[in-house]
Amino acid sequence: MSNKVNRAQQWRLFWSSFIGFTLIFVLLGIIVFVLFRRTILTSTDQTLRVERSARLAGPPQQKTVQPFQKDKQDAQQALHRTAIHPFMTTTIIFNTNGKILNKMQLGSRYETLKNVVLDTAQQGQLHSIIINDKYNFRTLLVKVPQSNTDKSVAGKYLLIMENIDPQKAAMHTFTKVMLITMGVFWLLSILMSMWMSRLTMRPILRSWGRQTEFVGNAAHELRTPLTIIQNKLELLLTKPNDKIIDQAENIAIASSESQRLQKLTQDLLALARSDSNTLQTNFEPTHVAQFLDRTVEPYTEIAASQGKKLVMEPVADFKATLDQNLIHQLMNILIDNAMKYSPKGSTITVTAKLSTRKWQLIVADQGIGIQAADRKRIFDRFYRVDTSRSRKTGGNGLGLSIAQWIVSLHHGTIAVRDNQPHGSQFVATLPLNPENGLTSRYEKKSKKK
Repeated sequence: MSNKVNRAQQWRLFWSSFIGFTLIFVLLGIIVFVLFRRTILTSTDQTLRVERSARLAGPPQQKTVQPFQKDKQDAQQALHRTAIHPFMTTTIIFNTNGKILNKMQLGSRYETLKNVVLDTAQQGQLHSIIINDKYNFRTLLVKVPQSNTDKSVAGKYLLIMENIDPQKAAMHTFTKVMLITMGVFWLLSILMSMWMSRLTMRPILRSWGRQTEFVGNAAHELRTPLTIIQNKLELLLTKPNDKIIDQAENIAIASSESQRLQKLTQDLLALARSDSNTLQTNFEPTHVAQFLDRTVEPYTEIAASQGKKLVMEPVADFKATLDQNLIHQLMNILIDNAMKYSPKGSTITVTAKLSTRKWQLIVADQGIGIQAADRKRIFDRFYRVDTSRSRKTGGNGLGLSIAQWIVSLHHGTIAVRDNQPHGSQFVATLPLNPENGLTSRYEKKSKKK
C-alpha cells in the first residue's frame, strides 16, 4: 500500500514539474517569436515611413540657376529621387475611385500588382499583404493633400509597398529552428521532471522509512513492558490470599517495568518535541567547571555501588553559554550509557577542554567499545549494538539520539571514538556562545525600536 502511495506521489511531482517546464518553454518561445518578428519588420516599416515623408514633402523647390549650375542641380534631384525610391520599394498611385494611375511607371511589375485593391480604411496603417499567393509585401497607404507641390500626386492615394519575402524566409527558418529547439527542450524537460521527482521523493521516502521504523520500534518497546506488567498483575489476581512478601519478586518486576515504561515514554516525548521544534531553550552564561562538578557528583556514589569508579578530571575555569537543563540531560545520558557498558573495576572519566571559540565535553569508559561499522548508526533511534545486552541493562536505543538532538540545539557536534587501551569516548564539541548571532540580531532590532 505504501509503495502505491509513494509511486502516486512521485507521479504527481513529475506531472507538476513537467507542466511547469512546458509552460515556461512555451511562454519563452512565444516571447522570443514575437520580439523577433517585430525586430525583423522594424527596418521595413522605417523605410515605408521615410518614403511617406518624402512623398508628402514633394519635389525640391525649383530656383533660378545659371546654366553652368543646371547639371549640378539635375544630379542632386536624381540623387533625391533615388533616396526616396529605395531598392525593392514600389509605389502604386490610385485616384479616389481606386484606379491605378502609374501603370507606365510600374512597367513589368504592373501585371503582378494590378489586382491590388484600394482600401481607404487602411490609410496611415502598416499592413502585410500577399499578392498572387506568392509575393509578400509590407504596405503603407497615404492620402496626399491637394496642396502638395507635386501636382502629379496631389489629392491621390499612394500605396507604398516593400517586398518582405527575404524577411518571411528568415522568419520561416527561425520558426523551424525554434520549434526544433523547443522540441528538444521539451524532451529534456521530461528527463528533468523525472530526475527532480525522484530527487524530491528521496528525502520523503527516507523520512517515511524512518518514521515507519520509529513507529514499529516504539510499538515494540512499549508492548514488551506492558505485556510483562499485565502478566504479573494477572498472576497476582490468581493468588488473592498471598502476602506481599510471597509475591515480592513479581511486584518488583512489575515496578521495574513500570519505571522502564515511564523512561521510554519520556524519551519518546523528548524526541517528539525535537521533531516538532516546540522546545523552548534557556541559554545562559555558565561556569562550566562548577556546573560539571554539580552534575557528576551524584553519579560517583552510584558508580561506587556498582563497583566502578567515576572520575571528574580538573577543568579550567571558563564560561560558556548553554541551556543547563539540556546539558544536564546530556551528561546523564552519556554517564549512564558509560556505566551500563563498563565492567566492574573499570574507571569512567569525565572532562572538559577549552579550544578557540569552542569547548569539548568528553565521557570516556573502559567498556567493550564500539565497532567502526556500528559508529555510523549509534545515534539512530532504537539502534542498539547488542540487543540482548541492551535489554539486560535497560536500554531502549533512544538515549544517544536525544544526546545528538541536544548537541544540535547548541549548534555543536557529537562523535564516538576509541578510548585507549579499550573502551569508547563520546566527544561533544560545543560553541562557547551558540546564540551570539541570534543575540546580535535581537540587539539590532531593539536599537531600531
